[in-house]
Amino acid sequence: MTKPNLFAVLLGGKIRKNHLMEDHHLVFVVASDEKEARKLAKLKWDVEEVHVDGSQLIKSVDGYKINLEKSIGKTDKLIVNSDYTP
Repeated sequence: MTKPNLFAVLLGGKIRKNHLMEDHHLVFVVASDEKEARKLAKLKWDVEEVHVDGSQLIKSVDGYKINLEKSIGKTDKLIVNSDYTP
């Protein structure tokens, strides 16, 4: 992978077959470009039909520059923050 970037990708999809309404899911991925980010994002949501509604390269948040650094010895699995409150 060339220079890694952080992307936010909004996915849309049908959770169940023959379900009239679609649901949405926001995922974050690290990719070298937007095309790769969209492809990787679709792999993060296991639904009947999935498509990308939009994607955005994230370079900074609230005045803080995003700097990606690979964690040595860590798995590539998603780590969920258990402190999340809806």
